Amino acid sequence: MIDKNYILAVSSMVGTSVGVGIFSLPYVASKSGFFFFIILIILLGIVTTTLSLMYGEITLRTKNKGRLVGFCEKYLGKNGKKIATVVTLFTLYSSMLAYIIIGGIFGSAVFSSSFGGNEFSYSIIMFLFISVGIYISLKLISVIEFLMVIFLFVAILGIIIKGVPMVEVGNLISNDSSQFFFPFGAILFSLGALSAIPELEHIIKKGQKRIKDVIVIGNIIPIVVYILFVFVILGITGAGTSEEAFHGLSLSVGDGIVTLGLIFGIFAISTSFLMLGVNLKEIFWYDYHLSEKTAWALTCFVPFAVFVLGMRDFITVVNIAGSIAGGFAGILIIIIFYRAKKMGDIKPAYSIKVPIIISIIMVIIYSAGIIYQLIESIKI
Repeated sequence: MIDKNYILAVSSMVGTSVGVGIFSLPYVASKSGFFFFIILIILLGIVTTTLSLMYGEITLRTKNKGRLVGFCEKYLGKNGKKIATVVTLFTLYSSMLAYIIIGGIFGSAVFSSSFGGNEFSYSIIMFLFISVGIYISLKLISVIEFLMVIFLFVAILGIIIKGVPMVEVGNLISNDSSQFFFPFGAILFSLGALSAIPELEHIIKKGQKRIKDVIVIGNIIPIVVYILFVFVILGITGAGTSEEAFHGLSLSVGDGIVTLGLIFGIFAISTSFLMLGVNLKEIFWYDYHLSEKTAWALTCFVPFAVFVLGMRDFITVVNIAGSIAGGFAGILIIIIFYRAKKMGDIKPAYSIKVPIIISIIMVIIYSAGIIYQLIESIKI
């Protein structure tokens, strides 16, 4: 039965997934080719959906609700908690770094013609504003966060609708098998909706068997949107596709709707950046009992220092975050899934059977992504 809570739950999944990562997809697809991109996003979509269902069952089997760190501590012990903490910190820091970089790119695209400045300066401005919000633990009303995502979503759909007639098929038929794995990290980063899953139980209080359907639909919708978005952007800009997707597009589609997308993108990035920052600060503050100022400093200045020291390539950061952090998180969840089936506290609203061979294949896929990205990072 579809009701308000069901729609809200699906929206939560989609809103968590569709974020800064979408802007990296046309560029990485231009390197591998659209056909190989489609194969990879469908493959990883199946893997991610299966993993999400596993994670959903873990949360439903566990009495004391938490996140990955808490689940690892319960099912894998103290060493598991340490590993999960490192993975979580790496994920949050790399995501915040990506927001700093893309915020500067978008800010420069919108404001530089009127106020001057370059991408670096606009990244600094965004960081300063968001770091103040993190310092005072500013928590936006969830409705505002939701509206920002909706507005961005509408702008993206507008670009897709307006851009379809401009697509040139010739831009979509070139493929490079040597770059098949190049989009791996960016796709995995863009499909990241795991953080929304523990909240589904609170959103859908009645008929929690529907959580399974919500997770499946919440994973399918972003995949469809991403394929359409890449189809349009790559089909229009071809080899001229820029790293953040919009620059090359503005030359073809015109500045109006692209600027609208950039503006909503800035707001969506800002709200997500703030949310991640406040959450990370509270991890240091509440869970590790650091002083509030120390927690704030560790939250803000670690990714900022990495940015200032030269890590400013958006695609590289997204690929690293998706392949390495996402890969390790995926492997941990697969291990916890089987432990939770034996050690869980509660009979879950739904239960899935995942053959060991499927889980082994998933671990191999995640491991291959990690190894590939480590090799690429060494080259850099």
